[in-house]
Amino acid sequence: MEMYNDSNHANGLRPEIHGMFQRAGLARHYSEVLRIGAVSVGDGESALRDLMLIDQTIPGLGQHNINERAGRGTVTAVARIEDRPIFRPIQYVGMYLCNSSLEWLTRNIVTVSCLHVENSLKRQLKVDGRLSIGMILKRGKARSLDADLLETLWELNEAVYNPAKHSIELTYADGHMFSIADSLAIYLICRTLGSRILKNSGITTKYGEPVFDEEIRVPSRQYTA
Repeated sequence: MEMYNDSNHANGLRPEIHGMFQRAGLARHYSEVLRIGAVSVGDGESALRDLMLIDQTIPGLGQHNINERAGRGTVTAVARIEDRPIFRPIQYVGMYLCNSSLEWLTRNIVTVSCLHVENSLKRQLKVDGRLSIGMILKRGKARSLDADLLETLWELNEAVYNPAKHSIELTYADGHMFSIADSLAIYLICRTLGSRILKNSGITTKYGEPVFDEEIRVPSRQYTA
């Protein structure tokens, strides 16, 4: 595959990611995501706090409310144990975002963000087994999803998830497949897609709070590191 060589990439998202970002209803956050991506290497804690402000506008569990302090200072998720496959990837994103070598972890952020979508699909469509997003979408059960959501899921799988999992030789931004801003945008896209897939699932936290109710925001339990 030909290497992506957009000279403007340093000042924006990859075109296919930008398109998905807009279709996900996140266009109003575009400039802020670019700013957060630019400052994150030098001030990761500040960047993460700013990302949370966007994250908390999306229904569900994200960086702002997925974690809480447990006994002896340990950290645990507010999700139920049976929902761990859906929300564990969100915790992994948070772990990567706190790393000082963030530019080397953008592919990881993209991969686990997409895994959140993959496992959300499996739950909603009652699909078992080790199936990828593409394999799930080829099944008849996927017809229950609306056409716009299906189109975005296909593009996410083909343009982002598959290359992130399988392509080693591709580099785009400063020698990496994804810029920091790209990876943050994909995280927010995947959070939005997960909330659309599971909006009628009835999933609750271990405290009984509705997770994906668009009118009720799960209380923030974000711990202070």
